[in-house]
Amino acid sequence: MSRAKATILCIDDHWNGLIGRKLLLEQSGYQVLEASGGDEGLKLFRSHAVDAVVLDYQMPGMNGDVVAAKMKRLNSRVPIMLLSAFELLPKNKLKSVDSFLSKSQPPNILLSALHEMLGPRPKPFFSRWLEHWKSRNQVVTH
Repeated sequence: MSRAKATILCIDDHWNGLIGRKLLLEQSGYQVLEASGGDEGLKLFRSHAVDAVVLDYQMPGMNGDVVAAKMKRLNSRVPIMLLSAFELLPKNKLKSVDSFLSKSQPPNILLSALHEMLGPRPKPFFSRWLEHWKSRNQVVTH
């Protein structure tokens, strides 16, 4: 996926973090939609085609893990990066996200992780196995 065409939805209740990430991503060639909370982020997620989500964990009303779970139910193919001031979060808070970063990480780490999330996604194991089986057994499908 070309970064110049990728649309990233950023969600954070802290204005300075939200605007800082928006500027960083725009300077890196991404289009950015921003939301100041989970409900607003879900509305944008439903109404706009986004290629990835960068989401704060701790927000009033609805934490990022809850927002991520709702987004995955709407569209499981959109990768979600969860950010937190905490260095670690319990595994159950990370089950709906594709990437987790501490907010203390430098900007180049965030950009690298986002670029990786937007890259080609590997097929699930069963799909790969089935393709391999078909090729070995010369199964023709119509």
